Amino acid sequence: MSRDVDTFYLYATVFLLFVVIALTWFMLALGFELSAVQFNYPASGLSLVVFEPLFPLIPISWAITIFAFVVGIFGSMNEIWQDNKHLKLALKRLGQASVVFFVLIVVVVSANYVAWPIRASHSGYQPCPDFTLLHNESFATAWVTDIEICHNDKVDTVLKNSLYETVLRANELIESQHQ
Repeated sequence: MSRDVDTFYLYATVFLLFVVIALTWFMLALGFELSAVQFNYPASGLSLVVFEPLFPLIPISWAITIFAFVVGIFGSMNEIWQDNKHLKLALKRLGQASVVFFVLIVVVVSANYVAWPIRASHSGYQPCPDFTLLHNESFATAWVTDIEICHNDKVDTVLKNSLYETVLRANELIESQHQ
């Protein structure tokens, strides 16, 4: 009924458990906050915000890792105890859940990619033209309330990346220039 457990399997399981714990710690410490900040940018009232369509992938990748870990544990338990019908049922349900999970991921990423710019436009933001602010970022786009901000060299100097603290510093500079 049961098989011998390979030591490599045990080491790999412990290693993956530590990875899952570390990713969960990161998500609780920073990941969810970063995603919430990105989602709420259009309603922030700042003169300059940054749109990064890949930001929803942070919590999604965490959830995928947790899901894969659970599927792996159940799959391994099924290999050890092959005659257990409860494990087979659990694996079948996890397979069904993975399809729903994949559809949910596609919907969330697509909705963010479409809805965020619409929400920002309704809040009075407009995207900066190409080769102005954040021209060195592959996926990030600067959105501003006044298009002249896009051509401000001082703001371009401060806005080196799309991190939240950098965006706040750029907004402080914009506010100090308007006074």
